Amino acid sequence: MSLQKIVKTIKNNKSFLLSTHQDVEGDALGSMLAMFCLLRRLRKRVYMYHGQKVPFNYTFLPFSHLIHRMPPHEEFDVGIILDCSDISRLGRSRNAFLKPETLINIDHHTSNTRFADLNLVEPQASSASEIVYKIYKKFFTKIAKQAALCLYTGIFTDTGYFTYSYTDSYVHRVVSELMDYGVSPTKVYHNVYSSFRIQDIAFLGKVISTLSHDRKGRMCWVKTNRWHESVYGDLTEVIFHNLRFIRDAEVFVLFKKVGNNTVRVNFRSRGKVDVNKIAKFFGGGGHRSASGTSIRNSSIAVVERKVISFIKKHT
Repeated sequence: MSLQKIVKTIKNNKSFLLSTHQDVEGDALGSMLAMFCLLRRLRKRVYMYHGQKVPFNYTFLPFSHLIHRMPPHEEFDVGIILDCSDISRLGRSRNAFLKPETLINIDHHTSNTRFADLNLVEPQASSASEIVYKIYKKFFTKIAKQAALCLYTGIFTDTGYFTYSYTDSYVHRVVSELMDYGVSPTKVYHNVYSSFRIQDIAFLGKVISTLSHDRKGRMCWVKTNRWHESVYGDLTEVIFHNLRFIRDAEVFVLFKKVGNNTVRVNFRSRGKVDVNKIAKFFGGGGHRSASGTSIRNSSIAVVERKVISFIKKHT
């Protein structure tokens, strides 16, 4: 079993290189930082490498300041990649992971390509952080307070504040335990989602004003020809949070122009519709309730027409 092999690999090696996917969010950072906490507690040598700056709203996480934007000069026994469906999603960090003798892949995305020597991929898990929690418990009965905060944040964000369909009783038992170590849900929510500027929220309003829907109101979508990236948080999730207030809607789509020739499409579902299958058809991926893809060399109007047509036809 991969879990047992990974535990053995961690025990038998001394140095570890960690990373996660580009455009990091709560679960990517939470799972990586919790793994960092575990390895440090085991007295291993650890280096976290990610080519992008940590978003402002996640700088409250313990040890986030130790995530390096430059590749390491030294070599490592093991590379661990977390919450990443394909090694290409590492971006500029990828080359550093060609060097370790053993590569470990810890993820929960259905679209994961099993690219490593050891692959612990659990599509039924709520998050990569939930999987790291299981690994942590193989070493220690009690979880350190700093690791608990990272794990809680990862699970909290990747379950859509515990609203996605795979938020089962096990997830709540895990979260209950993490709260016993002093995690404050109020503080996590405030740090992650109450950090935006007035102009960010004004932009959000413009996007939501483009709201369209199908005849029965089961699918809703919004779009923007000029995506506004905020250094203070993930506006994508805030937009979806607002769309989920719509009664009877099952599928939500956000179309955003992110470059001169790229349209990013994000999908969310209440659980009945598997949006990973939709994203996969258009070259992307993710998991059942949250997925995405990027389409190049096409206008947002053309992408919108193709995607909406496909969803109507196959759901």
